[in-house]
Formats: sequence, structure tokens, C-alpha cells
Amino acid sequence: MELYQLRYFAKVAETEHMTRAARELNLSEPALSRAIRQLEEELGTKLFERRGRSIALTESGGVLLARASDVLRHVEDLRLEVRGVHQKHQPVRLAARAASSLLPELLRRFHAAYPEYAVSIVQNDNQMIRNQEYDLMIGGTIIQPPKYSSVVLLDDPFRVWLPKDHPLAGQEQIRMHQLNGQPMVGLAPNRFISAMVSQVLAELDVQVIHRVYSDDPLMIRNLVELGMGFAVMPVFTLREIDKSSLCELPIADPFPCLHLVLSWKPDAYHPEPVCRFRRFAVEYFQKLPLSACEKSPLF
Repeated sequence: MELYQLRYFAKVAETEHMTRAARELNLSEPALSRAIRQLEEELGTKLFERRGRSIALTESGGVLLARASDVLRHVEDLRLEVRGVHQKHQPVRLAARAASSLLPELLRRFHAAYPEYAVSIVQNDNQMIRNQEYDLMIGGTIIQPPKYSSVVLLDDPFRVWLPKDHPLAGQEQIRMHQLNGQPMVGLAPNRFISAMVSQVLAELDVQVIHRVYSDDPLMIRNLVELGMGFAVMPVFTLREIDKSSLCELPIADPFPCLHLVLSWKPDAYHPEPVCRFRRFAVEYFQKLPLSACEKSPLF
């Protein structure tokens, strides 16, 4: 009795159809039928019986299926255990679409706790990220992500940046219609955050004048400081830059909140280093005080 015969037998029992099982196993139907027949000859009993267009397990087949399922499960556990020993020495592949300013401190603490594990950060390889050739990914979204494959690490509200001498700078909060017709400095139009902010402004019927786009938060800060326009930016998703020359106002209108999310492939095997890093990252952000986030922005 061979393992491949048990796998073939279990698939036929699952589908109750020889043709469908052969297709899912990427086998020809004659090859599958031959393997099942050889298994029956070795055991000296029929494992399946015809019922119309489908087939069903015999009593002997039911006994074999129960034991075969246990055997195949143990084989898979052994495969994963052996693979895990190998992957224990492989770096955790982390795709970072956000949180680049918080990552150094997170990694420092992780390696202090687990010096035997390495982490490889992918930031600019879009093809690798698109093909999901990573173990974990940190990114931003305005929708609640699925709980079975992700966890929200941090909520990141938006604020309006104004130069300190702006007429609206003394307010405790701002409504977006107060900025109607004014120049705005923003992220490049192809960026997710830029598209989202533009959509919200359109929904609030706020018309702005776009003078300059930039992907550099320091450039945006300098442009706002020079009076080139206001900016709408997340609180924490910026590099640690000096904003003492700016006024940062909460938005009174309903405005989406950016969620910093850690996600993973739900159907993939996750070796021990990946599981440990995931748990460590979640605990790290849970314990991170608000003041620490303000001092150490995420991007």
C-alpha cells in the first residue's frame, strides 16, 4: 500500500465521482481507476460501489477512509514539521507598504527577544508584493479588513495642515467647506491616500486648487509652511518631521480613518518565525502609547 494510493482513494471518497476526482488530482481517469483497483486487490475487498452516476464507499471503504485520513494527516504534520525546521532558519519576508518609521524600533525589540530570527523587508518590489511572495504585509486601508487573514494594528485619523499664520489656524477644529476654493498641496494623484481624500472632498462639495503634488512628506510640510496651500494628511503615517511651524487641526466633518493593518495569506503554511513575529507585532502595537505614535510616525 502506497501513500499515493491512499491520497487517490481519499479524493475519490470525497468527490464520490471518478472523473471529478481524476480531474482534481490532475490524472487520467484510467490511471486513477487502475490505482484504486490495485488497492482493492491488495486489500482483497471492494472499496466503492456504483450508485447511479456516482459511487459510494462500501463498509470496508468506510473503515479504510477513517484510517487513511489519520495516516494522511500525520504525514502532512510530519511534512510541515520538517519544513518548519528548515524555514526556522529562513528570514521572515515582510512586505512594508506602511509603517517604515515604526519598523526600526519594532525590529529592534523583536530581535532583542528573538535574536535567532531574521527579517527581510520588501518595500519597492511591486511584482513580488502583487504575487504575494511574502509571509506578512503591513499596509493601510480605510475599510475593515477580514479578521481571518489580518489584524488592525493602529487607527490613524486625518488632520489638516495649515501654516501658523493662516486665518483658520487658531481654530480647535475645521470643517472642510472652510477650505473651499483654497490651494492644496497633496500626495501624487496615483497614491491611495490622495485618491481617497479627493473622493471625500468631492462628496463634501469642496473645490480646491491643486498647485503641487509630492510623495515626500518633508516637501509637503515645507510647501505648507511657505503658504503654497493646505494639506490633508494622516496623523501617524508621516516621517518624523518637525511640524512646529505648522498648525494641525482635527477635521469636524465625517472623514475616513486610515487603518494600519498586518495581513497574511490564510491558506499558507506559516513557520514558527512568522507566527512569532506576527504575535510580537500585534502585542507591540497594542502596548504602544498614543504619545509614542505622535513622536514616531509610521511612514
